[in-house]
Amino acid sequence: MRIRQVGFSSRLKAHRKILTLETLKFIAEFRKDGDARLAAFRSGVPENYASKQGQWLKKHPIVLASHEAELDERELLKLHKAIAEIDRQMEICKELLGLEDF
Repeated sequence: MRIRQVGFSSRLKAHRKILTLETLKFIAEFRKDGDARLAAFRSGVPENYASKQGQWLKKHPIVLASHEAELDERELLKLHKAIAEIDRQMEICKELLGLEDF
């Protein structure tokens, strides 16, 4: 009996409906100006990968679904504040676990 290792594309398909912090940051940044490369860079992707990652992320099902929601300025501000709070909580967790360098 042979056990088949799950390939990269299969893992991507499995995670199509999982919202990650990185994807959430990209969505918030992409809504600012619609530039996928800049949105990826501003959301934390290294500059040399931002273009490719931005093009991939803007086709992601969660990103596409998020653009169907019409948000006003107040809701966008609330989204950015929520992301900042998540970042703050992540830093607290890293500190508690001794993962400041990661």
